[in-house]
Amino acid sequence: MAVAMDMEKEAKVDNKPPTEQRRVVVTGMGVETSLGHDPDTFYENLLQGNSGISQIENFDCSAFPTRIAGEIKSFSTEGWVAPKLSKRMDKFMLYLLIAGKKALVDGGVTEEVMAEFDKAK
Repeated sequence: MAVAMDMEKEAKVDNKPPTEQRRVVVTGMGVETSLGHDPDTFYENLLQGNSGISQIENFDCSAFPTRIAGEIKSFSTEGWVAPKLSKRMDKFMLYLLIAGKKALVDGGVTEEVMAEFDKAK
């Protein structure tokens, strides 16, 4: 009983005021998925019921019980990430970074616009 009460006290330590409801505007979209590398292709494949699931090709999976996955094929970092940085990063980080950069481009957020942002907020 004492342990349960201690855990309850720990859970209430956060005394932050509730966050205000703020409006969010989506200005651009970017995707890197097994169904496509741009929002239009991705959405079209979803509507058509296409599956991005296939036999794993990127590595030998014979030691594992699963032989299928939603691998991102024909993935390239060219033009998005410096080659040296690309070699040092894990694939999932590259997917995230490139999708984010594509979303910025799609939303028209250029280098000039980025320079004007108040990054302290």
